[in-house]
Amino acid sequence: MWRMKFGLILLFVFGHFFIIDALVLPNFYPFGQDESDQLVPTNDDGSSGTIPISIPFPFFDWNHNSLFVNTNGVISFLVQVSQYTPVPFPLGDDRRLVAPFWADVDTRNGGEVFYRETTDPNQLQQATNDIRSAYVDHRKFRASWLLIATWYEVAFYGADGDNRNKRNTFQAVLITNGKHSFVILNYNKITWTTGKASGGNETGRGGRPAQAGFNAGDGIRHFNIPGSSTAQVIHIGSKSNVKKPGRWIFRIDSAKIEAGGCNTRGSLVVSPLSVMMLGGDKIFIAGPCYEPSDLIVCEFPGGKLVNGSYINSIQASCTVPMLDVTGRLQITMSVNGGKSFDFKGILTSVNINRLTPRVVRLIPETWVENSPVKISWDPGLLGDDTLTVAILLARFSMKDDDVYFHSTFSLKAKQKNIGESQFTVPKGEGQGVAVGDGHFVTLVQVKKISGNSNNSPSEWIWSDLFYWLNYGLAEQRCMFWYKKQPNPKIFTDDASLLPCPQTFLQAMADRGRFTTDEYCNPKTENHCVVYHFGANHCFRTNIASAQGAGQQCCYTEPGNLMAGQPNGGSMDRFHIEAGVPGLSHFFQDLVPYVDCCLLSDNCERYFDKRPSDDGSRYEPPRPATGNGDPHMITLDGVTYSFNGYGEYHVLQIAPTDFELQGRMQPLIKDDGNRTRATVFKAFAMKENASDVVQVHINGRQEMEILVNRDLVEFDEQFMLDFHGVTIIKYNNTSKYSTIFHSGISVTIERVEDLLQFMLLVPPLFKGNTSGLLGFWDGDQQNDYLLPNGTTLSYNSSQSRIHHEFGQLWMTTPNESLFYYEVGKNHSSYINMEFVPLFLDQGDLMFENATLGQQAREVCGDNMQCLFDIHTTGRVSIGVATKQAVELFAAVIDETETPGCIPLENTIRNGTLQRNETNNGEIIYRFHCNSGFFLNGSSVISCVRAQWNGSTPSCLPDCTSITDSFGDGTVRKNYMQDGEVVYQFDCNPGFSLKGSSVLSCLHGELNGSKPRCYETDNGTPWYVIVVPIVGAVIFTAIIAIIYFTKAKHNQRNADPGENCMKGVTFSNPAYA
Repeated sequence: MWRMKFGLILLFVFGHFFIIDALVLPNFYPFGQDESDQLVPTNDDGSSGTIPISIPFPFFDWNHNSLFVNTNGVISFLVQVSQYTPVPFPLGDDRRLVAPFWADVDTRNGGEVFYRETTDPNQLQQATNDIRSAYVDHRKFRASWLLIATWYEVAFYGADGDNRNKRNTFQAVLITNGKHSFVILNYNKITWTTGKASGGNETGRGGRPAQAGFNAGDGIRHFNIPGSSTAQVIHIGSKSNVKKPGRWIFRIDSAKIEAGGCNTRGSLVVSPLSVMMLGGDKIFIAGPCYEPSDLIVCEFPGGKLVNGSYINSIQASCTVPMLDVTGRLQITMSVNGGKSFDFKGILTSVNINRLTPRVVRLIPETWVENSPVKISWDPGLLGDDTLTVAILLARFSMKDDDVYFHSTFSLKAKQKNIGESQFTVPKGEGQGVAVGDGHFVTLVQVKKISGNSNNSPSEWIWSDLFYWLNYGLAEQRCMFWYKKQPNPKIFTDDASLLPCPQTFLQAMADRGRFTTDEYCNPKTENHCVVYHFGANHCFRTNIASAQGAGQQCCYTEPGNLMAGQPNGGSMDRFHIEAGVPGLSHFFQDLVPYVDCCLLSDNCERYFDKRPSDDGSRYEPPRPATGNGDPHMITLDGVTYSFNGYGEYHVLQIAPTDFELQGRMQPLIKDDGNRTRATVFKAFAMKENASDVVQVHINGRQEMEILVNRDLVEFDEQFMLDFHGVTIIKYNNTSKYSTIFHSGISVTIERVEDLLQFMLLVPPLFKGNTSGLLGFWDGDQQNDYLLPNGTTLSYNSSQSRIHHEFGQLWMTTPNESLFYYEVGKNHSSYINMEFVPLFLDQGDLMFENATLGQQAREVCGDNMQCLFDIHTTGRVSIGVATKQAVELFAAVIDETETPGCIPLENTIRNGTLQRNETNNGEIIYRFHCNSGFFLNGSSVISCVRAQWNGSTPSCLPDCTSITDSFGDGTVRKNYMQDGEVVYQFDCNPGFSLKGSSVLSCLHGELNGSKPRCYETDNGTPWYVIVVPIVGAVIFTAIIAIIYFTKAKHNQRNADPGENCMKGVTFSNPAYA
């Protein structure tokens, strides 16, 4: 239909009115009867009536399932708008409005009002492109629903004569993906501002001019488009917030309206928020209004300057250079070639170990020099297959403990961006110096070198960090490394290096101090096979020790800690975030492991310098919780209920200046009335000089995270680092964990329209806590510590606990950590007159018998569950409370149940084999080497820290000594130094010849083994036989000597001389 009237528009434009730079009609979203639009009945002050919509539309933090298209230039969500004279915003009375041009429209004088819902793919794509162009931080937005409302050539009330030809044409396009929502306001021609009944004159000017903007309906929140409610609104079609005259774009889903386009405030909006540390990612930057002639320069940490590119009037781009730091970083931008950097923004640099490699090395175990290897990648990351790329090998080296970028080696100077390549690295170019300082660790880089693709996310992409294998030199490399390493006690004796949790469940629960190892977890099973065979999950300490070291802890599938060579965890000389993040750890801890343990048989040397921790020093954190109609369990395990109405100190910890504050508000029933139950609706927290984190439920019953008052989106990363704190979002849940550098963790989860929390506090802070979670010292009697230092009796009633303990921990305005929306403050959330229902006020009598029966069926004897159903009327909330209590009990069990302190995987002079059963029992079997015997049991086992035996030892065995001693007995005594003492005794009728006691040390006897001889009539037979035999032998020897000498004398003496000289005979003497 608009095509038929286009000629008339031109006549009006050129014959009557000249609207400068107005958006010509073809640039409107398609509308009219040809598009199957619905038509609002011709009337004055009318409406479409209620329009049910197919998807909830978020507006001002509320979801809406229907709306009204009103004749007077307004889309409303809760009520029809028939008021013809606009009133300046803000307005109350639930008048939730999108007002492209609220004025007194009368279609009886001419014009039509069209509207339609659509999911047409082409129009959705158009909307997607428009939003991405206007909002640099929504470059991944994809529209799924539109409502297009068009006021086409509408006249004003009271127009007559030629003034009936004064017409306005404008359009509102509502856009959403179900989570975020936007509106595009298009203006073609605006020739009048006011109806006659609103004080306007015959030309439609003067009086109360049109209102353009947004109103939340609470009398507080609103947004006015510049010129609204003034005579200047006539020019709305020649102005814009997105550098397209006649077009205005706004984001409208959250608590405040966010205008699209550029700004002059000096702040930058950067997308993506997180980039890889080694660079290559392209960031898109919104801030000033760009001109094609601008000389854009971005400055990154370390003074690194990068020339940027103009994209359009709202967006520019820069490529992130190679960085050597991680975390939240400030970047600045210049539009005058670097003469001044007037615009500032924030970017997060992410450790390479946290990101999935974009270049995949195929069959990495075959990557040796002088052999062909292959890689693959997604060409779309760089552009399309018409682009030309280079394949490079980036090489890093280390001198002493300093890691630095060495050089690049060209693997392919030029090839098409087809997503795969093959090449061979010459000897020495991949590994660098064969042995000693100067060897390389490397990454493959695929880099765009020609072609234009402003929309591609990267200029270059990386493989994983890796080390070229060399079996022949591995042992030499290992030994070179070993000799240079300091005594590991420098690091292991540092109290700030945390010991390993004794069980997998402890490690999982202790999220404030430990995090999943990127190289070994259930999602990367192949890595566990390579580095920690037999492990199912490894963890690392979140924070480096004072020496910069880290602790790695690995666990089997049943959840037991592994220790020692070759597959246990180990102390890391460099924490994964210490030194040059990722790279220093790889050089100092992973490369030597490969050389010593995987490529050679020197694993004992690696673990000598990188010992495992056995968990014997581990102390678990202490949990506390708050859930339901708030039921608190303190750090000492005291359970009580507190229905405050306000903001409270939930937990304070003095040494680290930690503060957790909670906001309690009444739960609202389905009929809009409040219950006598309050619940947590928001939390705010910080420690020391960390950023302030706020978690709350918005009007759409969704969780929102604010950091230093700014809304944080988790569209790109599940984990974001801020100053002094890390926030983790759990997949497919309304649950977040906030991890502070002190090791304190706070996990908050949305259940229906309330929040529940669980926190874990390291034992370091025992004796230093206060607030609603009590004084933690192991004594429940003094948990109700008051702000003045005194305590309330442990046996106090719930009423006394409420009034004389809980209410005293209400915050003051100066203490509050919360951010308040426009029109709200600390007192907006406090009601000192609120009187709750107390849990100890006798039996819970359900007025609704059916509800009571349901409650008892699902709750059993859980009083918190019953209480919550009674006070809220919702079974689901009671069930959630019961589950939270059960979860807390499970966490207590998991953290406080000790594990088995693992044995080293070697035994001196023998071998041991470790096996585990499905119930977590560890079974050790011991065997000794040849020449050694087992001192102790050959099989021992342990489950939940309970051992059924002690570790045996392999002692040297003197093989000439046996347990059987002919005609006698032998007894063994084992000494602490490994010496074995043998005691010999003969049977009756036998006597011992030799020592009765011998000792064996290191396999050597200190004498000859004795024997037992039979006794003859009381006289040992050898007393008679031995002298006789001795005499016979002696005589024989003498005879041999005599005859030998006689023969000799015959040959040399004078003839006839045949006498033996100098020989004297005597009989042997018998003793």
